Amino acid sequence: MMMHKGMLWLIAIAVAGTLTLATPVRAQETKAQGFTVSVGAFFPSKKAVRDATQDVWFSADITYTFQTSEPTESGYYYDLGVFVGFYGSGDVRNIPVGLSFTGYLNEQFFYRATAGVGFARRLNNDDKTGFAWSIGFGYNFNAGTTPIALFVGYSGQTGTSDEHNGFTAMLQFKF
Repeated sequence: MMMHKGMLWLIAIAVAGTLTLATPVRAQETKAQGFTVSVGAFFPSKKAVRDATQDVWFSADITYTFQTSEPTESGYYYDLGVFVGFYGSGDVRNIPVGLSFTGYLNEQFFYRATAGVGFARRLNNDDKTGFAWSIGFGYNFNAGTTPIALFVGYSGQTGTSDEHNGFTAMLQFKF
């Protein structure tokens, strides 16, 4: 457990250092950069996990956008960011940390993919570190100063026998 805490601190410091170095060029500053907070539910896809814990877990993440592209003529643009998340129930949990790519098809529809490292506690209380990833789609209800979006996706992590794989349904708030 102590080694995982040390690794988590090391990654957090690396992410913070990356944020200080990430200064987008002037042409990429067309959209406001900042934070996206997501809160919702995680639904484990493995029946044995649901039977041992709960059918619905708490899920949350925060993403900092450090680069936004110029919009194309059709309105498409993308954000690059770093994120840290959490989903779990009781002692079983995962804390993914990594990079995010969000593509905006227009003011309402978007998709998001993340990749990084996850720090997981398994059903047998074994701590595992592995490749964490997610992909999903969203819809902005309010395209304004604080957009609110519904996001659905699928998240997973290697090395945990699919114990931390499942569907997510979240509300996103952009600041």
